[in-house]
Amino acid sequence: MNDKNKNYELYNDLVEVIELKKPEDLNNVKNRYYPDGRKFPVDLKKKCIFRGVSNIDYELIPNALRKNNDGKYALCDYINSNISIDHHSANFKDIECEDNEKLTLELQYKREFFVLFRFLDWADKSGLKIPASRKVRKLLHSHINHFPGYWPKSEFYEVISLAQHYGLPTCALDWSYDYKVALYFAVRNILKKDKTDCVLWAFNYKYFEKYSTFVVEDGLEKQNQTQLRFYRPKYYNNDNLKSQKGLFTFLINKRETFNETSLESLDKMICDIIQKNGFKKNDNSEIEIELEGIQKFTLKENERIFYKFIISGDCKYEILKALYSDGYSEEYLFPGYKGVVEAMKNRINLEKVNID
Repeated sequence: MNDKNKNYELYNDLVEVIELKKPEDLNNVKNRYYPDGRKFPVDLKKKCIFRGVSNIDYELIPNALRKNNDGKYALCDYINSNISIDHHSANFKDIECEDNEKLTLELQYKREFFVLFRFLDWADKSGLKIPASRKVRKLLHSHINHFPGYWPKSEFYEVISLAQHYGLPTCALDWSYDYKVALYFAVRNILKKDKTDCVLWAFNYKYFEKYSTFVVEDGLEKQNQTQLRFYRPKYYNNDNLKSQKGLFTFLINKRETFNETSLESLDKMICDIIQKNGFKKNDNSEIEIELEGIQKFTLKENERIFYKFIISGDCKYEILKALYSDGYSEEYLFPGYKGVVEAMKNRINLEKVNID
């Protein structure tokens, strides 16, 4: 086990890293074989959701907890340095982003809550349809006095998903049921002649979804709930999300503070949760797992929760070309006139990459 994962006894048992060095390796995986010809333990297309990451150095961390080049969290780009002069919406006190050294969990949640309601407020004033319940709408004028304390609550999932989809940093991670959609987002930087290795994540989520006892009734969570939530937004009013077959994960972090050492990616946090809650390996090398809010389940021999496919930058051109041939181009993924124009331009750009 490498040093990066030394604190996770289970990491290599729960996360498998697979290198795809040539386009043919990806075809083997699609046919349920490793690049070396061994049989793959699960049917990825049936059991997994997928996320494409354009750079191998990027981790499974929500946008709201990622830092910009200036060292500030991306969320701070949406908070004025002096919020008292912001007349567009009500404000919290003391959520400025000048000092990140002692970022408490409550402060982080309040920042996310504040930015989300600015999004709601501005979108509503612009005449855009916002997927907010009557309960949420009531907070538009008084949300500074109604921070829910527990974040995110289920009644906010839909609007968080909408804001995330349009680029606002949130606590959600976006995934796709369709691995080709995730592949597109992993390799598309080749259009900018970026040959950095990228990653296709496959999350074996069915165990968490099938055995979860988490239930939402009338917007109220029952007490017995897992830290990991899955949410599929309503597709009918979002053509992009429908085409991309998107869904979101929310991971509830129960720690009291954030800092450079405690901030973890989704894969590591899941391993950490399992390690703390207990597990055991049986005589068949299977791992028996039981988490808070999730019934006991067993990973079969050689089965993992996460598969991390590292795609060589030298493969990106061929993969994107094949995706375009299969119809996974901008006019499909981003329905509308803009998507058509982008598709026309990017097909030419892809050929320029090949010539260069």
